[in-house]
Amino acid sequence: MKLINVPTDQMGKFEGKWVAIDPEIDKIIAVGDTLEEIGPLVSGKKGEEKKIRAYSFKVPRKDEGPYVLVFVK
Repeated sequence: MKLINVPTDQMGKFEGKWVAIDPEIDKIIAVGDTLEEIGPLVSGKKGEEKKIRAYSFKVPRKDEGPYVLVFVK
């Protein structure tokens, strides 16, 4: 994981990577090759949802459509 501070309008620089987006400042705060790399910033325990710092998003490549992340129990 690489910590960064980049406006979300520059998301195209991170094609194929997972990004962590801080919704309060509307900036990309970290980038990684896998969701697990940025996991500490975007996940938390049940009941502690307010402590989660960012949202995760995989930036699609130009030749790909949007990704849909599905949770299965």
